[in-house]
Amino acid sequence: MSQQLRIGVLGAGWGAGLHLEGFRRVPGVTLAALSSRTRSRAERRAAEFGVPLVTDDIDELIEAVDVVSVATPPAAHLDAVLAAVRAGRHVLCDKPVALTAPDARAMLDAAERAGVRHASGFIWRNDPALVELRRLLREGAIGPVLEVHSTGALGVPVLPMTWMYEAGDGGGALAQHGSHVIDRARWLVGAEVTAVCGRLHHDVKEAVVAADFHDITDAFAWARQHHGTTVDAPRAPVRADTGYDFVATFDSGVRARFWEAWHLAGPAEDEVVVFGETGTLRWRGASGLTLHRIGAAPEVRDVDRAAGSGANTPREVGLARWGELATAFVAAINGAADTGHPTLTDGWRVAGISDAVRRSHHSGRWEEVR
Repeated sequence: MSQQLRIGVLGAGWGAGLHLEGFRRVPGVTLAALSSRTRSRAERRAAEFGVPLVTDDIDELIEAVDVVSVATPPAAHLDAVLAAVRAGRHVLCDKPVALTAPDARAMLDAAERAGVRHASGFIWRNDPALVELRRLLREGAIGPVLEVHSTGALGVPVLPMTWMYEAGDGGGALAQHGSHVIDRARWLVGAEVTAVCGRLHHDVKEAVVAADFHDITDAFAWARQHHGTTVDAPRAPVRADTGYDFVATFDSGVRARFWEAWHLAGPAEDEVVVFGETGTLRWRGASGLTLHRIGAAPEVRDVDRAAGSGANTPREVGLARWGELATAFVAAINGAADTGHPTLTDGWRVAGISDAVRRSHHSGRWEEVR
């Protein structure tokens, strides 16, 4: 395809900035349109990135572009994706792609029927150290994989009330960072989760109603300044989880444990430990990748450009990952085979696992992934 692909971004907050910058780094594309419920913010974003069309009308945006990149809060993803694929537009949808697995499946089915290319925002598959970890697993560096542990005490300050604390809007630790964590494990071991057992943590019961934060980074900045509290301010109930703890089984027989706490300050950011019959591989965010074998000194594997994911990731690291995802997606649209980018299929799989964790939280039992 020789003509420039026209990109339209839905949203004007923090996520939209990542989408815009990611696509700006890809040759052969044009940032053509931007739409947001807050017109003034959309106009500022458009000026920042040189986007010619700003509109309040999603149909107008869809008509003006070839690719729709959905960077709204999760509750708005379903309608946006369905509208885009009905019009025959390729679509990239940020994670979590939907509030439930049935909604994610509806999006996937609609995209497949329309014959369009699709992608989901699981950008951490492109972390060079994780790519190296996956390669080592496939080469048998630690023998057959037996177990995976994924943990993270992210040290996020207690936030003011935003959609991040509303489960019905797609907020919460499991939906937000947890969707990355789940996809990462699936991708690393090359298998699907079949059943889970665990619980959600609700450590924050209410949050300060401080302002109407359109950009979530503004809420984080407020939280750091006020340490999660303020004087004589109203409060609202927090309906989303702020952590999770569950075990899982994969169809390959691999066992897994997932644990995360938003508001606990841990000794490290994200950590993944993969245990095999002959050794262990540990990824610890910016600390890199280490190979452990019984009776031998740990081997640190140096990987260029490796950096961790999570709440404290430097901005440029995240932008690089978005550029890599956008590049792979555009290549797929232009006919490249097997780019390996995450798709709506991955979004649906992750949503099914998340739904099962929520069912297990309420039932107190193992739940199969549907």
